[in-house]
Amino acid sequence: MSEIVTPPPAKAAPLLTLDLGDNGGRLAPTEHAELIRWIQSEQNFWIWIQQRSYGNHDNFQREALSQINEALNSAQQSQQHIQSNPQHSQQQLDVSRDRVQQAFQQRKLPHSSTPLAKRVEAYRKEAGDQSASYFLAVSMNPANGQPQFQATDFAAWRGLFEGLLERFQMPVASAKGKKAAAEQSFDQLRTKAEQLLGDKTEAYDALHRQYQSLAESIRAAADTQAAGFESAQGERQTAFDQLKTAHETAMETLRKTFREELALRAPAEYWEEKRKEHERMSKVTGAVSFGGIAAAAGALGWLIHDLLRTATPNAAPEAWRVAMIVLIGLFAVWGVRLVVRMFLSHLHLATDAAERVVMTRTYLSLLEGDRLSSKDDRQLILQALFRPSSDGLVKDEGIPPSMLEFLTRQGKG
Repeated sequence: MSEIVTPPPAKAAPLLTLDLGDNGGRLAPTEHAELIRWIQSEQNFWIWIQQRSYGNHDNFQREALSQINEALNSAQQSQQHIQSNPQHSQQQLDVSRDRVQQAFQQRKLPHSSTPLAKRVEAYRKEAGDQSASYFLAVSMNPANGQPQFQATDFAAWRGLFEGLLERFQMPVASAKGKKAAAEQSFDQLRTKAEQLLGDKTEAYDALHRQYQSLAESIRAAADTQAAGFESAQGERQTAFDQLKTAHETAMETLRKTFREELALRAPAEYWEEKRKEHERMSKVTGAVSFGGIAAAAGALGWLIHDLLRTATPNAAPEAWRVAMIVLIGLFAVWGVRLVVRMFLSHLHLATDAAERVVMTRTYLSLLEGDRLSSKDDRQLILQALFRPSSDGLVKDEGIPPSMLEFLTRQGKG
């Protein structure tokens, strides 16, 4: 990449702006030194007016040159106080602008770059300062009055006559002088134009080189950003695919869990209801069992007491009374045992139902955490969960054993 050439710095904002039209163009200096050089150039060009007075006709010329001198003095004061007193500096700058405007717009003093000024300068070199003074007085034509001419010699009359011919464009006017003045003015403008064109061309070339360098830098940065974007986009796509896969897996697991939860919700509710029912019945049968034991014991005690109370002393009790007590005791014990068996059965079934509820909830929890990935593990848990349930009753204790069964069991024992 070629080295970037720094273009010339841009000019600052103008200190003042004054449009003199065709009598000097636009005055817009960006610094005090530029304004002072401009005023000094005009002052040096017309300095010959103050060297000698040739009559009342040059009053406008002297007044215009005096305005230029005041403008120069104000510009210098503004430059001196720009740091110490900015407000006073701006006031002096405004005064300088007003004095320049009065000299070139109100007094109609020709600017040194105009064809009239060049014509006056050429005529002064040819005929002298006196003739040039009259020549200029006729051509100035100030807006606030007319000059008073008092020609006393041939040089004055010559300048007056030549000025009249120049102003009113009479056919006998000297074309040679006008041509020379126009060529001189044109050469000065051409020099300025060439200088300006050279400056602008140099600035344009520098800006063009800088533009090429910036364009290459932007192109390289764009390529780098495009490559980085493609790489980042690929990484983002990979990460997105991974997240999508993980999300789909999680959603599938959640869907399966939801389905199995729905499938197991009814059994879990069923076993929960059975547990509550068996717990309630176990409480009832337990209370009946212990109450029956107490009632049977009280009834047998009362019968035995009554038997002993009614028995004849030193005599055997009546057989039917003894047989009734034995029979009542046998059936009381059998009834109490039957209620106790029902109590134990409900207690056993309640415990079994509670275990099934816990197993169901544990299975769902493990399934949601994806800890049952193996089908064998699920099969093992489901078999234990849905195993057949018993009623908890002992089959050989439905009725009291017969005498034959009693003797048979005793014999086997």
